[in-house]
Amino acid sequence: MHQCAAVCARLSFEKCLFVVAGLLLLGVPASAQDSNRWITDSFEVTMRTGKSTQQSIVRMLSSGTRVEVMEVDRESGYARVRTRGGTEGWVLIRYLLDEPPARVSLPGIQQQLSKSKSSQSELEQKLKSVTRERDQLRGQAGTLERSGANLQSELDEVRRLSANVIQVDEQNRQLRERIAAAEQKLTELQRENDSLANRSSREWFVVGAGVVILGMALGLILPRIRWRRKSSWSEL
Repeated sequence: MHQCAAVCARLSFEKCLFVVAGLLLLGVPASAQDSNRWITDSFEVTMRTGKSTQQSIVRMLSSGTRVEVMEVDRESGYARVRTRGGTEGWVLIRYLLDEPPARVSLPGIQQQLSKSKSSQSELEQKLKSVTRERDQLRGQAGTLERSGANLQSELDEVRRLSANVIQVDEQNRQLRERIAAAEQKLTELQRENDSLANRSSREWFVVGAGVVILGMALGLILPRIRWRRKSSWSEL
């Protein structure tokens, strides 16, 4: 604190505030070797040849400049840094950030956001395409279901007709058997009729022959009977 008071006595009030802020930041751990920092995005920072504002300015470092920390002096609040171009000098520690400031990281973030939006747009297009394909597949599935229902109905009708055909075939078979039995019976009746007809013809033939024989016998007998009667009458 005595050092802070001494410094404040030599500097203006505004510079004293900066020094106090730098001393408060001395408790922040920092690596003295091979660590990268970025110049804060509030304004341009002076790089000096030494660790005080009395030292000459090497160059002005704009916000977002990446520097490599070579040495840290926490008592003075300065750090020796080196730019990518190889320029070395001292800057206040409070102007060094552990991460890139918004003006540096924002373009990258915006680019990532743009890529994310592009990827999101592509994903949305793919989603729409997949949704259309899904709707088409659902429509095809509905058509297939209706076709399946129609085929099932046709199959049921075919089965019903097949059952009717089987029943009709069974009825036809039974009718054929009945017809065959009737034809056989008719044949037997015709045979019996022919047999009866032949028997009747034979009987009629026999009767006719008997009548003829009887007639011939009568023709032979009657004249003799008459002759005998005449002879008997003559004798009387």
